[in-house]
Amino acid sequence: MDEELYTLIEFLKIPSISATGEGIENAANFLKDTIERTLGVKAYVDKTKGHPVVFSEINVNAKKTLLVYNHYDVQPVDPISEWKYPPFSATIDNGKIYARGASDNKGTLIARLFAIKHLLDKKELNVNIKLLYEGEEEIGSINLEDYIEKNENKLKADSVIMEGAGLDVKGRPQIILGVKGLLYVELILDYGTRDLHSSNAPIVRNPCIDLMRIITSLVDHEGRVLIEGFYDDVRPLNEEEKELIRKYDLDVEQLKTALGFKELKYNDKEKIVEALLTYSTCNVDGFECGYTGKGSKTIVPHKAFAKLDFRLVPNQDPYKIYELLKRHLEKNGFKGEIITHGFEYPVRTSVNSPVVKAAIEAARKIYNTEPQVIPNSPGTQPMGLFVHKLGIRDAVSAIGVGGYHSNAHAPNENINIEDFYKAIRHTEEFLKIYASLNQ
Repeated sequence: MDEELYTLIEFLKIPSISATGEGIENAANFLKDTIERTLGVKAYVDKTKGHPVVFSEINVNAKKTLLVYNHYDVQPVDPISEWKYPPFSATIDNGKIYARGASDNKGTLIARLFAIKHLLDKKELNVNIKLLYEGEEEIGSINLEDYIEKNENKLKADSVIMEGAGLDVKGRPQIILGVKGLLYVELILDYGTRDLHSSNAPIVRNPCIDLMRIITSLVDHEGRVLIEGFYDDVRPLNEEEKELIRKYDLDVEQLKTALGFKELKYNDKEKIVEALLTYSTCNVDGFECGYTGKGSKTIVPHKAFAKLDFRLVPNQDPYKIYELLKRHLEKNGFKGEIITHGFEYPVRTSVNSPVVKAAIEAARKIYNTEPQVIPNSPGTQPMGLFVHKLGIRDAVSAIGVGGYHSNAHAPNENINIEDFYKAIRHTEEFLKIYASLNQ
């Protein structure tokens, strides 16, 4: 077994569940030791208010600097009974490695690390590298913004390459030029100290009914958000972005099967792609109120709460959207509590930026196919912090080891070992091409 695969397996054997904190310190220290041993540079385990950030810098006195972002934390493993192998055993079976974090994001992290090593060994690394490995991505990167603000000078770079991309259903590498932003809130209505007999319904307010009414005031049955001013700052798609949407390869029936939903809002492929990638949304993640057990229980509940997320597109500001939301709730008589769980900025980088061009050209060379270039992910990651807080102009999510088979966040997470080695070569080519391009 070579050094690359051995290192990945040892890393996968370390639990690093950010939700519980299990193994986090061990994983951070493993990365520090691995960087120092493998790359021959100093690495640091930087404290935050939560889980630590691992940072290192490789300075080859080049004109350009690339910030490489990955995360070392993973999702919880439940339900454990559905795992084929123990989730931190890093078991190899039929050319795959099964482990929590194999796809998201430890495999990609180690692949990039060894690509940098290979170029250093050959004296072919011609771009300065800054490594930032976060330990809270799976719980919303709750302390990353504070870390970035406190370390602004040492994190400055010309471009940033994020995690999050992988291989599409046809095995083509995905190159994702941005992310949707996010506002996540919890709404709570609590009208009393206890639930009441429902004979009191004529004289007390029911928080279930009131909260349902509030939620239906936020979005119509077609999904359009009804908050005044919500769409005011949305940047129209440019021709470059429209072309990427037209080229997006998607099989509608295959998508339905993959999602496990019987029907979608739209039947037209182009409409589905446009909505998935470019529509802002208000989504109810959960709603809880009253008695939900077997049989009947006649009560007026005293408390109701709902969790909602808003996915945002350029140039919507999550903090401004939050203020608009508060104003809307006040107008509609909401007198409860609002708890915020996350603010993320949307990002969309030009397909003509050097970091994107390098990722595309390298993908063509390694995979012998055209990569799937996507204007932005329908989901969210902390890319916006680097663009909006650090002022890094170009950001891309590319070079991942996982695919549609990988079960990220689910039992039996896995990657193909072959894809791990391809990601190493893709990263090497990307770094060489990026160093050669003008900003």
